[in-house]
Amino acid sequence: MNFYQSIADHYEEIFPLNTMQIEFVQRAFNNTNTLSVLDIGCGIGSLSFELSGLFRKVTAIDLDEAMLNVANNKSQISNDKLSFLQLDMLNIQKEFGLNAFDAVICFGNTLVHLKGPDQILDFFRQSRSVLKKDGKLLFQVINYDRIIDQQINGLPTIENDSIKFIRNYHYHHDRNIVDFETILIIKESGEKIENTIQLYPLRKAEVIELLTKAGFSKTLFFGNFKREALNENSIPLIVESC
Repeated sequence: MNFYQSIADHYEEIFPLNTMQIEFVQRAFNNTNTLSVLDIGCGIGSLSFELSGLFRKVTAIDLDEAMLNVANNKSQISNDKLSFLQLDMLNIQKEFGLNAFDAVICFGNTLVHLKGPDQILDFFRQSRSVLKKDGKLLFQVINYDRIIDQQINGLPTIENDSIKFIRNYHYHHDRNIVDFETILIIKESGEKIENTIQLYPLRKAEVIELLTKAGFSKTLFFGNFKREALNENSIPLIVESC
């Protein structure tokens, strides 16, 4: 069982919907109700459902079948503005063709699951191709400049009445890779689910380089979904590019 399959049933308890993400997306566009969006790494679809109330059409993709099963089970009524699809983020150009969307969104540190700068550049190029002329790419990763430069070894533990989610980082300088180690404790049963997954520590300077190579000409950086400026202590790195 992979990382996301193992936590799919508890994903909403770990990562409840962040309403600031919705506001962030709204502020990126003048009028969303005529636009189409591709939501990449949609997980259990919480953000996708909310976006479907704002956009003309939302296409939500994820690679993990267990996550998509939860997303589909959450939908109690037919929603012709929203569709879920199991798809690799590196196959979006082949699947959707040119100029298909007004927005491509990739939140939740999804991007750094790709294996290094070549795959990330490929994704940026495909995103540029599926976007319409004035379309925008919005994505969020962890601020790996902070992780590496300040030798941060973890993220704040997430805890509520149902779960405790411990997140540790181990950076390997020689391989430029991060081991992301998690421990999920289900309080009712006492079950403990442990996982380790490797992530690519994408830094701000490399984001700029790769987006430029992919054909994006304007990029804004933020340190949170309130659109406050990115700084050395920001936990996320959030990008709006066109």
